[in-house]
Amino acid sequence: MARPVADWRSNIAAVQGTNDDASASKLYVPRYFARYAAVRKLLHQFLNCELKTDEQGNTKKQILSLGAGFDTTYFQLQDEGKAPYLYVELDFKEVTSKKAALVETCRQLRDKVGETASISQCKN
Repeated sequence: MARPVADWRSNIAAVQGTNDDASASKLYVPRYFARYAAVRKLLHQFLNCELKTDEQGNTKKQILSLGAGFDTTYFQLQDEGKAPYLYVELDFKEVTSKKAALVETCRQLRDKVGETASISQCKN
């Protein structure tokens, strides 16, 4: 008997559920910390490197975080004074909506994001 093909919506829900699992399991997986340290090192190398500048001598670096989930890198970079010109996080609407609601209810995070932050949602 052939196995039914899973509904694509249930697959999306399963992927979105990994955000919650990942948030809880990071405390227990040593490899997560090694990955975190490596990514942070590369990120700081990128932010600290000298690139071509515009006419005013400014370097406008941008970071695109795909599947950002509840990642806090933007807030950490703000605290360190190393936030790039543009930081964009992309994820499922349900995940970004939860994160946006958390940021909105926490004054410390809301102040770091600033007045110019925007949340855009696709219609699908």
